[in-house]
Order: sequence, then structure tokens, then C-alpha cells
Amino acid sequence: MKHKISALLIILGLVCNVLPLYSIDDYYNFPKQSYKGSVTYESSRNLCLFSFAATSSDPTKEYLSKGIPSVLLSELRSLEYTYVEYPKANIIYHSFGEAPTSTLQERIDAESPNVKRKKREINDEKDLQDLRSGKKQLAPEKDPRYVKVTIRQLWDRKPPKPDESFGLATKLNCDYMITGSFEVKDSELVTKVFLYDDFEGKTIPFEHKTSLTRAYQEMGPLGESIREKLQGKDTTSVEVSASGEEGALVYLDGIYLGKTPLTGKKFPVGKRSLFVFKEGFHPYKQDVQLEKGKSFLFDVKLSLKLNNSFITVTSNVESDVYLGIQYLGKTPLHHIPIPSGLNRLRISKEGYIDSFRAVDAVDNEEVNFNVEMREGNTEVYYKNKQNVFLDHTYKDFATYSLYGSLLFYASYVYLNYASRQAYSAARSQVTLVNAGAISSFYGNNPNEFFFWYGVQNSIIDDAESKGKNLKRVAGTLPMENRKDRQLVAGPMVIMMGLMLVSAATFYILGLDEETVEFGYLPLNPSAVSYGQNAREGYSYMQFNMRY
Repeated sequence: MKHKISALLIILGLVCNVLPLYSIDDYYNFPKQSYKGSVTYESSRNLCLFSFAATSSDPTKEYLSKGIPSVLLSELRSLEYTYVEYPKANIIYHSFGEAPTSTLQERIDAESPNVKRKKREINDEKDLQDLRSGKKQLAPEKDPRYVKVTIRQLWDRKPPKPDESFGLATKLNCDYMITGSFEVKDSELVTKVFLYDDFEGKTIPFEHKTSLTRAYQEMGPLGESIREKLQGKDTTSVEVSASGEEGALVYLDGIYLGKTPLTGKKFPVGKRSLFVFKEGFHPYKQDVQLEKGKSFLFDVKLSLKLNNSFITVTSNVESDVYLGIQYLGKTPLHHIPIPSGLNRLRISKEGYIDSFRAVDAVDNEEVNFNVEMREGNTEVYYKNKQNVFLDHTYKDFATYSLYGSLLFYASYVYLNYASRQAYSAARSQVTLVNAGAISSFYGNNPNEFFFWYGVQNSIIDDAESKGKNLKRVAGTLPMENRKDRQLVAGPMVIMMGLMLVSAATFYILGLDEETVEFGYLPLNPSAVSYGQNAREGYSYMQFNMRY
């Protein structure tokens, strides 16, 4: 009978706990909520490059162990994406509710219209299938089938054997692994390479023969074969010229391919972004379509960039003047034509510290600079120019002062807390707290009243004295002074103020004109085209692309 009663009580308890759950649907309005299913795909993979093992031990050939993968690395640097027909899904959101019309992310975006988010073009397997069938075309950065590749160099690890790749790939977080061996036969070098694909679980072998004396120069075809296999998609030949202009830099999807006239380069087929830049010309950008089995031949017509702005530079000693990486001449320079846009000016002379200035050249206007060159070593100066004491800079002391103000504020908070605790501790020891209790006690025990009154008064006086002393050390901030909202000085408040003033002072001292301008960089031409963003794009390319 007892067991039956216990079982009944357990069932009743479970029912009482489950019944409230039925109201959750109504509370969160679940019956009216509905979301389409969506999925996010992998965005990056790691390619690990190991040193190569020698088939036969020869100390004179040990340099090849790291030399061969280093040459392959130079070929693989242009590999930004690997093409995966069926990318791995990271997170899957299943459909929810009846007749869903939008995904969870679309609903969130609709409820937060002012929040800028990167639009996702692919939300489910159907969208991905449209890409595979050709119904939809996307640039690689938006197409989940193009997975970004990050190359990791593991020269110092022991070269793994092919049968060790399975466990090692997971341990080192390597999606792809490249290792191999080499053998020297007379004057011939035989290189065997193994490309391990952890996702597919397969190993792809390569073999290449070169002469020993020109092994590095003749290893290009091997690196290209590995790169084509990693690209995972059909490639086509790319040839780009620039209307007879030589030396223009050519990029496809942000990957540097070489200079014009560009020939014999292979690149994966599909929609691509072509970018061509040359000093003195407007940057050129256009979306192109690379097709399987059809060579891509393109002749870019670069538009000459006119120098409509002017610059004048003078200095106390004759110095070389550079705009970006373009040499303008020696000072003094007067009314020299330069391209308009943002750039960096560098004035340099042997034995003197390089001086930098930010230039914002406007059409039909002139910018003037008068530079005072100082003797010294440029590298040593800019490395230590703001050192105040030993290796500590103005910025360091500003940070230390800010931390100091936080420390004194913590002390201020603690002292205020201790002050309140002193009153709280005394409150529990005081029993004579109202006139009725005092009158009753005095009438019943007049002889003891004065003794107890003195004791109670002593406890109150001690608490007030301790609380006031702690408060006096802490001080009072206006936000906590309910009486008249005024600042009451105390050691902690004063030290907080001094630390904040010190932090601001050190920060301002560290902000000289040279420091601000030395940190200046032209804008990245992420959407450069002829016209609106051409001036920013030209300056960025001129300063950064030093081939």
C-alpha cells in the first residue's frame, strides 16, 4: 500500500511540473511563429606544409628538406580559395511552424532595419543547387563552394608518413597536408609529394624530376599541379595586356597574377573580378567570366591619370622626396604636378631622420610643406621616439595613470562601504532607539539608566567617528552626494582626479604631428572604379603594391 501511495505522489508531482509547460507555447506565441530552414557552410580550411624527408641520409643535401616546401609555398601563395562542390555544413536551422515565409536571420533583419549585416545569398541546399546548375552566379566571396585557404608552415615538425596523416590532421587542425620525400640520383633530384585531403579521406601523390643544380627554378610545374588540384575546379588560360603598357599589375579576385603582358597563367573558371593597376593610370576594375575550355584574352585600356594638383616641398638640407613610392626629386621642389588624392609624403636623407607628412591633394590646388630635417637614425628614432623612461612611452604612462585612477576608485568604493558597515555594526548594539524605551527604562531603573545611556552613547560616538574618518579619507563624488550634489575632496577623490589628469596629459604629449601622420595610410579601394573612388584607389595601390 505504501508503494502505491509513493507512486501516486510521484505521478502527481510530475504532472504538476509538466502542466505549466503547456502555457509556454502561448507565452512565446510559438503557434504563430514559423521559420524556413537555413544553413551556414564552412568558410575556411587549413593547408599544412611540412618539411620533406630524405630517402638516403646526406648532410650536404639537408637544405632540400625545407627548401623544396619553401619553393612549393611560393607557388601556393596565390591559392586563396579551394573549390568544394559539396561544402561542409556548419549549422543547420530546420523549418519550424506552418507555412514559413522567411528564415530566422531574415526575421531578425526585418525587426532590426537599422543594423547593417552582410546579406547571405545562399540560405539552403536549393540555393546551392541553383549555383551548381548555373541558374545563379555569384562571386567567390559569396559562393560557399569557394572555401578560403589558410597556409600554415610546420617546417620544424617531423615529416609525417602517408599512413600517419589521418590522426595527425585532426590533432593539428589541418584540412589539407602536404609532405613528401626527395632522393638525389647522380645530378638528378626526384621529388615525391603527398597531398592529403582530410575531408575526403584520400591521398593524392605527385612526382617530379629536376636537375639538382636548378631544382628550385624547375619546380614550378610541380607547384602548379598541386595548386590546380587544390583549386578543385576546371581552370582556363588567362592572358591580359594593357594596350601596349608594360608592367601593369594584374589581380583576379584579389590574387596577384603578375604584370602585363600576362600570359600562360591558369585560373579557375567562373565569375571573376579583374583588377589592373599601373603607376600614373586610373585603376581598372571589371567583372569577367572565365569559361571552361576557352582561353580568356583581355586587352585593358588604361586611362591616363593627369597630374592636376601641385606640391611644394622645402627643407633645411637637400633631401629626397617621395610621394607614396614615387620619387619626385630633391628639395627644394616648387610647383611639382602630382595626382590628386590621399597619399603619404616621405622626405629622406642619409644620416637624417625620415620625415613623413599626410597629403590630401585637390585638383588645381597646391600643398606646401616646409620640413626641418634632424640628424639621426630613422629606424632607431621611430622605434624609440616616444620613450619617456627606459622602454616606456607616453602611451604607456597614460595607460598606467588610467589604471591608477581605477585603483583609487576601487579604494574609494571600499572606504565608503566600510563607512556604512561601521554604522551598521553599531546599529545592532544600540537598544535605546526611541523615547518610549528611554522613558520606561529611566522610570524602572533610574540608577542603571545613566550607565547604559553612557555605554550606548559611546557605541554611537565610536561608530560615527570611524565612519566619518573613513568617509573623510574617501571623499564624496557629486553623483553620490545627495545633499547638494557637490564634490567633497578626500585623498581618494583627489588621487583619482590627479591620475585622470595625468592620463590625459601623457596622452596629449604623445600626440604630436609626426606621430599622427606616421600612422596615416591611404584608403583601401574595395569598390574602386573609374570616377568616384578612383583617387582613393590610386593612392592605396601606389603606396602598397611594391612589385
